[in-house]
Amino acid sequence: MVVSISDGTPIAECAAWLAGRPGVAAVGVNCTPPRLIPDLIRAISAVTDTPIIVYPNSGETYDPVGHCWRGESAPAEFGTFSREWRKLGAALIGGCCRTTPAHIRQISDRFRKATIWPID
Repeated sequence: MVVSISDGTPIAECAAWLAGRPGVAAVGVNCTPPRLIPDLIRAISAVTDTPIIVYPNSGETYDPVGHCWRGESAPAEFGTFSREWRKLGAALIGGCCRTTPAHIRQISDRFRKATIWPID
């Protein structure tokens, strides 16, 4: 499966282009539904060792006809997903649109006792 950015460019192509460029400290994905994050991490990590950042949105979608948000936003699920994202290689994990402090707290709770960054 080829995962792409909004203009159709494969995310792996973007990550490879950024890899090793001066000033690039990480490659990230933001404001993307949580269900798409694993494939994006896999595609990025296949082409670069640059740290990966993920800031998914809540997973809800806006209904312009009904003028409301649809879908479910479950902070506990977001926290559970964050463990998978970390195992796949995400170095930094946060939240974007429609995430709340409860979502971030769930991420924090999953890693509170874990050492995320290597200590030299």
